[in-house]
Amino acid sequence: MSGLLLCGVSKVSLFESVGSITLFYSTASKNKWLNRQQNDHFTREAKVQNLRSRAAFKLREIDDKYKLFAPNRRQNVLDLGFAPGSWSEVARQRTNPKSMILGVDILPCEPPTGVSSLQANILSQKTQDLIRLYFNKHTKLDDILNDPKNIHEIHGFLKPSTSDIIDPEYEHELKDEEEYREVFTPDDDNKIPTTQQPIDIILSDMYVPVPRLTGFRNNITNMPYYRLMNTSGLAIRDHLLSVDLCDAALVTAIDLLTKNGSFVCKLYTGKEDKLFEKRMRKVFCTVQRFKPVSSRTESREVYFVGLNKLANVDKFKVFT
Repeated sequence: MSGLLLCGVSKVSLFESVGSITLFYSTASKNKWLNRQQNDHFTREAKVQNLRSRAAFKLREIDDKYKLFAPNRRQNVLDLGFAPGSWSEVARQRTNPKSMILGVDILPCEPPTGVSSLQANILSQKTQDLIRLYFNKHTKLDDILNDPKNIHEIHGFLKPSTSDIIDPEYEHELKDEEEYREVFTPDDDNKIPTTQQPIDIILSDMYVPVPRLTGFRNNITNMPYYRLMNTSGLAIRDHLLSVDLCDAALVTAIDLLTKNGSFVCKLYTGKEDKLFEKRMRKVFCTVQRFKPVSSRTESREVYFVGLNKLANVDKFKVFT
């Protein structure tokens, strides 16, 4: 931290080095942000309702309008850029208790109760493979555990399907181990069918990473505070980086979202809005723009909602 004397007025500034990039923060902009937070109705209400952030109200409004979540049936939900977890929190509250929710973020974040998380870079193909594996394996496990035919009437453990084990006292334990290994080992394409598009809803709120208040930063997560959309005040830069992240979310939707699935993505508006909307219309039957009441008036963010994903989408044609 250094004090700079300009015309007799001390201006405090903070410089932080990330790799070869130097980031600059002024206390004036920080104080402006703090004052806005303190005077914001939705920020105060989020604290009253013990929500992780005010962003929860935005997803509630989107769901109220477009009915994404179905409490009467199980859904698989993927939340991209989920930190600090407010959207996953809303999804957990509004979906069926049997629904599976996975939050993915490049930053470390403890997920809400009932939500799983994966710290990974969504730009990596390996991340998509892990997401697909998670939903396929856990769906299979859930089907096994919720089928009454597999559960012992008295003891509750999984029933053995064979009676050729010498000691019946330990028969169920060996069978449980077999079931566990079957669920949590890589699939054999000749034995276990894998759903290539296992997700019903993809949410993307990738924009500003949650501030890292403790611990030490490292560069192994692809420099997230530079790469993953800190608004700089330069509208064209922020817009283009936002489109980049939205395209990454759209590719994930093409690859992993089931037919008739739903998609929500936040975009920092600019000159390429129409191009991104055009790409979305090649993927979904219905595409809508929506700005929630809980989104600040001065904010340039807008939400694109895609409903009823088309079948057999060719992502190469989407981006040409």
